[in-house]
Amino acid sequence: MDAAAIIADASMIVFLSRNSLSYFQSYKDYFIAIYLTFLAFPTGDLILMASTAPALQRLSIQGIVTSGSLIAIIWGYVATKLYVYPETLSPKRLISRPFRPIFLAFALYLLPMIVAFIDGWTDPLAISSTSIQASYPLDSTTLPSSTVSVLLVGIGLGVVVSFTSYPLAVLSRRRALVKDREVRRALRVIAASFGVISLALVLGFGLLAFGQNILGPANFLSVVLIIFTVQAFRKPTFLKAFLGVVPSLQSSPGASHYDQMVLIHGPGDEKFGPIAKYILDGVNRRERVIYFHDGDVAVVTEGLSHQGVDATRLMLKGALRIPPLGSAYPSTGVLDDTPLEVVQELATEAKTLGNEGLRVVLDYDDFVVRPLQKFVNHLTDPRWTSPDHNLHVLMAFNSNAFRGEEASLAKLEKKIRTLDLSETMNTFSQTVGLSHEEIAGRKLLLEFDPQGDSEQVFKSLLAETASNFERTVVFTRNDSMIYSLVEMQPAAKIFVMTSRVSYPKMESENLFLLPTYDTSLLLDALNKTIEAYAGSSFTIIFDNISHLVFTLGPERTYSLVRQALELMISDKITAIFSMNSKAHDQKIMSTFENMFDLELVCKAGSSVPEIRKKMAVSS
Repeated sequence: MDAAAIIADASMIVFLSRNSLSYFQSYKDYFIAIYLTFLAFPTGDLILMASTAPALQRLSIQGIVTSGSLIAIIWGYVATKLYVYPETLSPKRLISRPFRPIFLAFALYLLPMIVAFIDGWTDPLAISSTSIQASYPLDSTTLPSSTVSVLLVGIGLGVVVSFTSYPLAVLSRRRALVKDREVRRALRVIAASFGVISLALVLGFGLLAFGQNILGPANFLSVVLIIFTVQAFRKPTFLKAFLGVVPSLQSSPGASHYDQMVLIHGPGDEKFGPIAKYILDGVNRRERVIYFHDGDVAVVTEGLSHQGVDATRLMLKGALRIPPLGSAYPSTGVLDDTPLEVVQELATEAKTLGNEGLRVVLDYDDFVVRPLQKFVNHLTDPRWTSPDHNLHVLMAFNSNAFRGEEASLAKLEKKIRTLDLSETMNTFSQTVGLSHEEIAGRKLLLEFDPQGDSEQVFKSLLAETASNFERTVVFTRNDSMIYSLVEMQPAAKIFVMTSRVSYPKMESENLFLLPTYDTSLLLDALNKTIEAYAGSSFTIIFDNISHLVFTLGPERTYSLVRQALELMISDKITAIFSMNSKAHDQKIMSTFENMFDLELVCKAGSSVPEIRKKMAVSS
C-alpha cells in the first residue's frame, strides 16, 4: 500500500507540474509542496518495515511528524492567503502586523504544529527507543517497530483539530456573504478530506502504540483524498469566489522610480492642485504625509483648502505635518546628508506609529543650492527611496528655479520621473477645447480613423492624468498601440483581454489577463476596480469597442458597454471608449454614440480631434 501511495503521490506531482490552468498557477506550487512533503509518510512506513535499527526507525517517525506539521502549516497559509486577497501575504507582513485578527488566528493555529515538531525532535520519550512487535493486518505479518508516546498522539489530535477547523472557518467566513452552493460544496469536500486524512494518520500512530500498524492503508487513503481536495480547489467557481480580479492599490515594486517624482510648476497656486491630490492619495492609503514648505504655512493651508484638503483637520488627526523646509535644510547654501537623514527618521517614525508608509512633499519653490550640478546629484540620491517602497517623495519646483540650467534639468528628468505642469497639466483637455474640469467625470467616445493621429491624443490624455496624479485603468489588448503607451504610466492598472486564458490571471501587480469572450468577468473586473478606487478620481480607457463588435457581435458589445457605463456613473470616473469609425456603418456608430456624453472624432490628416455635443457639456 505504501508503494502504491508513493506512485499515486508522484503521479499527482507530475500532473500538477504540467497543469496549465491560468487561474490555478499561483496556487499549484503549494499543492506540489504538500505532495512532496507527504512522500515522507509512505517512505517512513517502508523504513519502519525494512529496518530494525532503533535510530533509523526513530528518524523515520520524526520525519513523518515533521512532514505532517509542514503540510498543516502550508495549508493554513494557503487558507490565510485566500482570506486576505487581494492583499499580499508574506512572513514580513505577518510580523509587521501581528495583532491583526486574521494574523493572530493564524499564529495560534501554528502552535500545535510547532509543539508537535519540537516534541518529536527533543523529547526522548516521544518515540520509544525499544521496539515492539507490530502486526500488519493486511499483510498478515509481524515486524519490530518503534512507537510514539501518548503525549505525542495527543498533540497530534490537537494538530488534527486545528488543521481541520481553522481553514474551514477562515474560508467559510470569507464566503459568508456569497450564497454559492458549489463553493460551499467544495469547502465541505476540502474540509472533510483533510479531516479524514488527519484522523486516519493519527489513528495509525495511535494503533502503532498497541502493536497494530495500519499506516500503509492510511497513507494510500490520504493520497486519494488529497486528489479530491485538489480537484475541488482548482474548480473555476471555487477560485473565482475567492480571487476575483481586484487590483492592488499599491505601486508596482518594479516601478521604484515612481517612488520619487519631481513637479515643475508655474507661479501662483498652480502647484496646489496636484500636491493636494498627492496628499489625499497618501492619506487614503493610511500613509503619514509631511509637507516641507518654503514660505508661509498659512498660504500653504489656504492653497490646499481651495483644492479640497482640510489641512488643519488632517494635522489634528496626525495624518499631516507642515514643517518649514529649513528644518530639513538647516544650513543655508550647504548640502549635506541632513535632509536625507531627516526623511529616513520620519520614515522609521511612521512605521513605528503603524502607518502604511511615509509620503513627503518637498516644496522647494525657487530654492536651489549652487552649483546646480551638485544639487541635482543630491536630488537623485537613491536614499530618497526605500527598498520596500514605503517611502514616497514629491519634489516641487517653480519653473524659474531651473531657468538657464536646462542641462541640469535634463539630467534630473532622465533620472527621476518629472511632471512639468506647463507641458502636461491640461494637454488633452486643451487639445479638444475644454478644461480639465469639463472633461473630468465625463464618458467619452473617441472615434478614430486608423490613418489619423489617435496615438498623440492618447499620449496627451495619459500625460494629463499623470500630471493631475489621477490613476489610469486600461482595458486593452497586448497588440494595441495603447498597451505600449500605458505600460510606463505611473499607477496604471492594465487589464489585457486575451484568448490565452480562461480565467482572470494576475501577471504582475499592475497587469491582469482577462478572457476576451467572458463579458461577465470583464464587468466583474471593472466593478471591483471601481470599488477599490472608491473616493478617488481616475480615468478608465476602454480599447476598443470595434474589436469587441467583431469578436462578440454588436448586440453583446452594446450590452457590455451599456452595463459598463452604468457601473461608471460616478462623476469621479472619466471614461474614454475608443472605436474605429471606418470599421462600421453609420447605424452601428449611432447606436453607440447615443450612450456617451460627447464624442471626439480623430480624422485622418488632422492632429486636433473634432468634438461633438459640446453644448451638453457646457450647460
